[in-house]
Amino acid sequence: MAIRVALKFMRDSLRTRIKFDGNIYNPRQYLCTASSAAAQPFPTPIPKKVPHFSKKGRLFTGATIGLLIGGFAYASTVDEATFCGWLFSATKVVNPFFAFMDPEFAHRLAVSAAARGWIPIEKRPDPSILELEVWGRRFSNPIGLSAGFDKNAEAVEGLLGLGFGFVEVGSVTPVPQEGNPKPRIFRLPKEGAIINRCGFNSEGIVAVAKRLGAQHGKRKLETSSTASPVGDEAVHGGKAGPGILGVNLGKNKTSEDAASDYVQGVHTLSQYADYLVINISSPNTPGLRQLQGRKQLKDLVKKVQGARDEMQWGEEGPPPLLVKIAPDLSKQDLEDIARVSLALRVDGLGKIPLIGCGGICSGEDAYKKIRAGATLVQLYTAFAYGGPALIPKIKAELAQCLERDGYKSIYEAVGADYR
Repeated sequence: MAIRVALKFMRDSLRTRIKFDGNIYNPRQYLCTASSAAAQPFPTPIPKKVPHFSKKGRLFTGATIGLLIGGFAYASTVDEATFCGWLFSATKVVNPFFAFMDPEFAHRLAVSAAARGWIPIEKRPDPSILELEVWGRRFSNPIGLSAGFDKNAEAVEGLLGLGFGFVEVGSVTPVPQEGNPKPRIFRLPKEGAIINRCGFNSEGIVAVAKRLGAQHGKRKLETSSTASPVGDEAVHGGKAGPGILGVNLGKNKTSEDAASDYVQGVHTLSQYADYLVINISSPNTPGLRQLQGRKQLKDLVKKVQGARDEMQWGEEGPPPLLVKIAPDLSKQDLEDIARVSLALRVDGLGKIPLIGCGGICSGEDAYKKIRAGATLVQLYTAFAYGGPALIPKIKAELAQCLERDGYKSIYEAVGADYR
């Protein structure tokens, strides 16, 4: 039926000529004006050759349009969850093409697509077993996107829309800097790995603050216009709406006073952050990892905490402060960092919420980190290889792992291997 309707539509729409007295006229070839005294109802006939459309061509065109009409008609009857699943699955077709591009160009293209909304939006609710509360905020799931992907906060709304429980932007440096010379990103496809030597390339806190301010206002307006009263329930999402936003702070390569760089970041960006991160883990900034020493870290954290606490905050208080450390520290270094963090009551490290970052390609990987003590986990490399379709897959697999082992809530699994 749809094909027959489409064929009729095509036949009617292709008739761009009008036939009078056996002659063919093309109405687009003439311009008649009311002021023309000699204007005739119809111009002198000019014989034109009618283009020939083969029967097969008409059938093929009509059938194609009919299938499209029928497809859209069917899609309109499908429930939202199913249609959303199709969109995420469709990204599997597109994602392999990124592998043929230069890694940094592919990265920029992906960020640009997310910023423009050219990616699917997750409409399906997360499994309730994945929901948890950290720092007074409810995370719909513990899967986050780590810093390094959206360095300059260009695509926060789009990335949160993919279904991440939280997104961390940065690292952001006070003054814009180019980072290390290119090429500086390298793929190791056989290992499913990426080597990153960017060196804190950043547009600086002023540019990032402008973007976060605009996005913050937009998200808050949209949330307030669609929100319904929830009584005394805990807040879902962050300051500006669904999804939690973390801001990762770095220092400039040439800066001699690291603490002042982090303090500047706190003063400028903390009003938009649901949590802040002091990044002292990067090996690409000279002298940065020296800040992980016991005395250096203690001095740094005190100054950053002081800068945060001296600002004016509403009822929700200041954003939590976390410290990002390197994965290859010695046991003594880890003990020193743990002591400093506990003594100064850092909000994320030690016997307090941990974010496990890196090495997560599946729900099982995330589950292992959670059982090892992580409350939240972050991924980056696997997302670069797997694309948007990886996110719902990891969440579903993580929920299955929890249910398989008899857990009713993700809280029960946190640190289970070391109790």
